[in-house]
Amino acid sequence: MSLSSATISVQKAGSAVFQADVELKSALKDYSEQVIVAMRQNPFNIGNDALFENWKSLARFSQTVSQIELELKKVHSFISALVADEPLSAKPVLALATPTDLAPTDVVVKRKKPKAMPVPTPSGTASNPAELKGNAAKLMQHLETLLEPDEFAAISQTNIATLTGIPLGSMTASVKRLTEAGHIVAGPAGTFKLGRVG
Repeated sequence: MSLSSATISVQKAGSAVFQADVELKSALKDYSEQVIVAMRQNPFNIGNDALFENWKSLARFSQTVSQIELELKKVHSFISALVADEPLSAKPVLALATPTDLAPTDVVVKRKKPKAMPVPTPSGTASNPAELKGNAAKLMQHLETLLEPDEFAAISQTNIATLTGIPLGSMTASVKRLTEAGHIVAGPAGTFKLGRVG
């Protein structure tokens, strides 16, 4: 379908929605008069509640149709602008599929193999962080001056980052690496002690 035929289709749809909107508003006006008459005749009739609820629903539907009409006007305006900007020699970017392309095909679902979770293997010893690299090695070297193997102690990652020059954003990853490798052991509420790696 070309843009110009799409414009015509949207215009036809808009015309149909406009007609529906006019008819709904007329029906809404007639129905509201029925509700007024019923309320005047017997304001305490329980059936008036249903009439009133139906009238509110009809009003909501009328508003919805009006919104659809506005949206179709926007679509029509946009497509019309595209058609106006389209060069005469423009070719469609995507070709429509031929009927033979639409034949059903079998679909084969390949299941992904579950990834094996890496098991951290302790490397090095708490007293020899030389086998660690980068920020983890620098952090371990500093923690050996602060922590004991038999007693948990609270540490401030912010203070250690400042003292060691390790970026604060890398502290959590370095602490995690040391904990997983068994170089340090995490205790309650931000406390740590030296691990017994060996």
